[in-house]
Amino acid sequence: MIKLEEEIINKLLNAKDSIKIIVRFNDTDTMGAVHFKNYLVYFDDGFISFMKNIENPEDHAIKREIVFPVKNINILYENSANYGDHVIVETHIHELDDKSITFQHKIYRESDNVILANVECVRIVMELETKKLLNVKEFFIKFV
Repeated sequence: MIKLEEEIINKLLNAKDSIKIIVRFNDTDTMGAVHFKNYLVYFDDGFISFMKNIENPEDHAIKREIVFPVKNINILYENSANYGDHVIVETHIHELDDKSITFQHKIYRESDNVILANVECVRIVMELETKKLLNVKEFFIKFV
């Protein structure tokens, strides 16, 4: 059983996902650049896409009322996107332990591969109704 658990953890740590987003007009500020708060939405879109790609469809976390609140987020803005740009959000797991899961997100402009922002996002796993924190490793071993 331990070997299977290690294989699942390694699979998770090696999983990568990317999603393309087209910058909408209402994502931009008066200067025409994406407002900084909208990058959070883009990274969350990356998280959702990543989870959809690794989960067992029969055991969808939302159906089980499992949520993944953000505990900590660090963003390094490098450049900006503008209305109409196509941006790519790449997502992978950086670290996975019993109490939290750390995701790395990178967003870049598709046309020239310029990095726009890098994010490290720490999430926890929680039952929505009871607010009980779950063991992250145990949850993911059962989830995928």
